[in-house]
Order: sequence, then structure tokens, then C-alpha cells
Amino acid sequence: MGFGVHDAHLLALQAHEGQLDPQGRDLYLAHLRPVAEALRPYGPQAEMAGALRDIVEATRDHPDPDRRYDLDRLRGLGVPEVVVEAIDAVTRRPGEPYMSGLIRRAPAHPLGRLVELAGNRHDLAANAELARIDPSKARSLREGRYRPARRILLAAEAADTVHGRRVLA
Repeated sequence: MGFGVHDAHLLALQAHEGQLDPQGRDLYLAHLRPVAEALRPYGPQAEMAGALRDIVEATRDHPDPDRRYDLDRLRGLGVPEVVVEAIDAVTRRPGEPYMSGLIRRAPAHPLGRLVELAGNRHDLAANAELARIDPSKARSLREGRYRPARRILLAAEAADTVHGRRVLA
């Protein structure tokens, strides 16, 4: 019995303990779990990748080395290789720009692209809540980041005749 969906959720819950999203909510509960659940219809690997999507980026600078996760550590825990590759595809590199870096790079991996699309959809939905608190910031994120990223990701999904054309609107 290998690493499964339940293991991915437990690992994400433990790895992100005490971490908050930009709105001050628990990162796992407010962002990672909903993205993973949105990916559930696409199979267990998609759900695992959604739950673990931020694990490398969000723990790389943790002061406790036991709380840091990199791709090799995930492999050592038995995370399936396609999931590790998807996590790598959606992990922002230090100093990497969002649009010209991550969003141009992530679509090359079919599962990574799906994970990034689900995260983007969740960000757009959460943007409505932010708009009630800070309309200017919400508009800036929506028009300068989320919608342009979505166009790039959806174009890559539509162009992929082998893995693409999945519906995640």
C-alpha cells in the first residue's frame, strides 16, 4: 500500500500547520483543501497534487529543517512521481516572476497545469471576499494577475490534444 490521497492531506495539514493565507486564514483549510477537493473528479493523483501544491514553496525557509520539504523528500515519502512533477511545475522558484515565470512554465506539465487552473479558479472566487475588504487590491489582483494567468492556462489546456481539453472553468 503506497502513498495515497489521505496521506497527501495529512502531510499538507502537518506541513502547513500555523501557516496563514494572505487573508489571515489557515492555509490548508482555506486554500489547499478546497483546491484538492475541486481536483477530486480528475483522480487521486490530481487531488494529491492539489493538497501538496504549496508544500515546497511554503516550507523551504522554515527555521526547523524537519518542517522543510523539497522534491527529493517527497519522493522519499513515497509521493508518486507524477505528483512530484506536478508540484515542481507549480512551485515558484526563488526570485521567479509570477506571470513571465511560473505561469509561462507551469502549463508544460499536464497535471501541473490542471492544479494551477484549480488554484487560479479558487483565487478568483476568493477575490470576491477580498473585494469587500479592499476593492482596489482585489481589482488589481483580478485584472493584473488572476485573469491574465487564467487565459494563458486555458489556452495551453485547449491546445493540448493529448492531455488537455478537461473542463475546469
